[in-house]
Parts: sequence; C-alpha cells; structure tokens
Amino acid sequence: MTERAPQVCPSTGAYLRPYFESLLAKAVSDATLARMPLTVLWVDVDETQEGNDAHGREAMDAALSGLVDELAAELDGRGPIGRMEGDAFAASLYAVAPHMSVRLAEGLRRRLADRRFRSQTGGFQLTVSVGIAGLRPGEPYGNLLEAAEASCVQAKQAGRNRVVVR
Repeated sequence: MTERAPQVCPSTGAYLRPYFESLLAKAVSDATLARMPLTVLWVDVDETQEGNDAHGREAMDAALSGLVDELAAELDGRGPIGRMEGDAFAASLYAVAPHMSVRLAEGLRRRLADRRFRSQTGGFQLTVSVGIAGLRPGEPYGNLLEAAEASCVQAKQAGRNRVVVR
C-alpha cells in the first residue's frame, strides 16, 4: 500500500488545515497516553488587508511564505505547521509546555521585526498576534485549537503584535 503525500500549501509550504488537524489529533492522543505536554500556537498576521492594499497580493503571499520560514526556523523541528486560514497558521508542539511556547512566539515576533519584505512600492514588515493554548486533561484536539485561536483574538483585541496564553 502506498502512502498518500501530505497535503501542503504550494505557496507557503505549510500543511493544509485538514492534514494538520489529523496530525494534531494524533499528537493529542499521543500526549494524553504519554502524559506529555502539548501546546498549540495560533499565529495570525496583523492587518493583512492593509498590506494587500499597500503592497499587492503577490508581495503579501511572498511575505506569508517568509513568515512560515521564520516560524519553522524558530520552532527548529519541534512540530508541524499548518495553514489554517488565508493569513493564519498553527503549530503543534509535542512535549513543549506553554511557558516554553511563549519564548518561541516572542522569538518569532523578533525575527519578523528584523526582516524586511519587498514589494514594488518598497519594503515592509509583518507583525503577528499569537495565541497559545496548552492541552488540558481530556481535552479534544478541536477544543485545543479553538482555545489557541481565541487567545490570538485576545492578542489582536489587546492591540496586536503580542502573545496571549490561555
């Protein structure tokens, strides 16, 4: 029997949401059985529409690909990255506690602050809001993912370009 190729977003290299969720469901099961921590980061680009208007969709798509590169570099193989929505990504971090995830999320914010993306109208930077949720005993993967997204919404409501932990 041949294994199906993972579903990957061609423009960013992140897993597509259905495949990422299947990986997360397995990670939740594994973490529960092993009594290991599992944390999800929900990373959402701030003011994407403004960026599309000012720099064009092509430049923003390239910037999103750069964001995934920076997130992957910061995570250093700690877990898969999925494209959840147009400008939102999630990472599942097995055996990583929420307090360690805060350091990773802040590292991503620093990486993006140091990176300039290019467009025909000039250089620009991305900022992100990040929500973090650690797995609670008996919690299904869908609730964990929703909690991380809800924390990201809180980060945006608190002024963007910040990290909020459930």
